[in-house]
Amino acid sequence: MQIFVYNASTNLELPVITWNKTRILKWNDFKKKHDPKNNASASAAIGFESKPIIDHIKTRNKFKFKIKDMHLYAVFIPDLSWVTKSISRKNSILLLKHEQGHFDLAEEIIRKSNKTNRFRNLSLIIDEKNEDKAIKCAVLQATKIRKKIEDKLQKEFERQETKYEDKTNHGLVTKYQEKYNERFEKLRE
Repeated sequence: MQIFVYNASTNLELPVITWNKTRILKWNDFKKKHDPKNNASASAAIGFESKPIIDHIKTRNKFKFKIKDMHLYAVFIPDLSWVTKSISRKNSILLLKHEQGHFDLAEEIIRKSNKTNRFRNLSLIIDEKNEDKAIKCAVLQATKIRKKIEDKLQKEFERQETKYEDKTNHGLVTKYQEKYNERFEKLRE
């Protein structure tokens, strides 16, 4: 039995910061130039990545593949994230905390999804005699599964993000922003 990690990102051209409990966003992580036509003060580009661990079992001249596990990650995309330069120091601190909340929200979604991850021990059906072609077919099937997972996570994120923005009024309603901050702080325990 051979195990391999299919490690291709769905967004190869852009570097990302993977969520981690000790890494907090800084303004210099926001690399994109602010569009003066946009009235917002900042925008954090958040996405998801998945990496399947695939078992490759060769029995005689047959090839079987199984997704042993699917690692899911919340990612921040610096080159698509921006901040305006015309905010006060006090507002800057509050706004950065709010933008970090978007990233934390994505991590919260990942953790919930990991509890119900139904993509573990998923068999991939490959009808191919050549081993190299069989591996390519398995990777192609895994890529399609990854895309579905990432799309589903993104839809849930957009739904939750709308609630976050509505409730906190983009971080301006401190009572609700503080409640979210407390909730997100538990991710770092």
